[in-house]
Amino acid sequence: MCGDQKQIVVVGGGGAGIIAAWHAADQGCPVILLERNGRLGQKILISGGGKCNVTHAGTVDDLLAEFVLPERRFLKPALHRFDNRDLAALLGAGGIVVAPRANGRVFPVNGTAKDVMRVFSRLLDAHNVTVRFHQRVEEILTDDRGVCGVRIDRTVINARQVILSTGGASYPQTGTTGDGFVIARTLGHTVVPVRAALAPIQTAPLLPGSWRGVAIRGGSLSAVHRGTEIARLEDDLLFTHEGLSGPATLGISRAAALAAESGTVSLFWDFFPRKEPAVLDEELQAVIRTHRGRTVATLLEPWLPNRIIEAVLRSAGVDPETRGHVLTRKDRSAIIRFLKRWPLGDVACIPIERGEVTAGGIALGEVDSHTMCSRRVKGLYLCGEVLDIAGPIGGYNLQAAFSTGFVAGDSAAEEFLQAARCPDPTLPASSSAS
Repeated sequence: MCGDQKQIVVVGGGGAGIIAAWHAADQGCPVILLERNGRLGQKILISGGGKCNVTHAGTVDDLLAEFVLPERRFLKPALHRFDNRDLAALLGAGGIVVAPRANGRVFPVNGTAKDVMRVFSRLLDAHNVTVRFHQRVEEILTDDRGVCGVRIDRTVINARQVILSTGGASYPQTGTTGDGFVIARTLGHTVVPVRAALAPIQTAPLLPGSWRGVAIRGGSLSAVHRGTEIARLEDDLLFTHEGLSGPATLGISRAAALAAESGTVSLFWDFFPRKEPAVLDEELQAVIRTHRGRTVATLLEPWLPNRIIEAVLRSAGVDPETRGHVLTRKDRSAIIRFLKRWPLGDVACIPIERGEVTAGGIALGEVDSHTMCSRRVKGLYLCGEVLDIAGPIGGYNLQAAFSTGFVAGDSAAEEFLQAARCPDPTLPASSSAS
């Protein structure tokens, strides 16, 4: 079924696959990169709203600290071999200067995701990587020695080293439809159940349509399950026609999706997470003293988006038309209480297909974190979102993809070159690695 080894095959042309293909070719190996779409880096192109949040600033330890413990342990070797500084240098050599913003998210200084992809494409061209588009790999073939090729429809491409970097199951329009999970299961790998991560949240009851498009800056969104706060993130919130989006929502979605499998998850918003209730009360009293005759709805205009002021006040049981000079201490306390903990409803659905990444994937214990080599199948390397890794919003997941892709490419190249130098003496000459 499989013939002589001719090249390393990389399945999937996202961030992990691109770096894996480049680095393997940089070691002097012939590389074929197979991509099911008509262009590479579909998810890179939509990263950061098209502005490309390529990574996050900080030390390796800073980046690792943002992943859950099993992922942190797994990623540590890869991040130490190819970190955010290495990525910046690689892009810089291609003419793209990157820099962190105040929140630590790293973007191109002058350029967009398209410019980043142009650099990556030129890098592949310069290292003679053969890129084939509209190639959906249906099966990774094996024999008694391990991987021996891939099958696309009725065509077989021979290879003793295959790098699987097909992504997860989010944003299926970008080509990440979970193909890699199916292939991995067929090869004997365990796939941890896939859930939404970095996804919008649909709420129940449905929020008023008039709020659609309203953004709240710098507050804090929390998720509560069975009376316990399971997640909280300070960032921006966006109301949509289905519920909530924006960085704060995406950031808590993984924990909320997991908890929602075993009960109701309720959502709350803190407009002023860095201010204690007593401080807010003093500030509100100061505003009232200055504008005693104004309605409380008018008094809150500098504090809240206009379209939600009435809803917040009615949630607190305060008539929006109440004048400041007749507002009671009880009214003030109710307002402050709801400014600090405004209920936004319960989680109705967190659609996995709308997530920027997916949690779950190939079990990390079945992959060597120092090489990205499968512990189940010789010659199979796994990297990127196909693994059970899902970091927070802010460039962490792309960096994880780049780092694991680098290690996979390096390890596959080492195995390929070793086989080329030392063919298996038990095999006929015509079947030796070349």
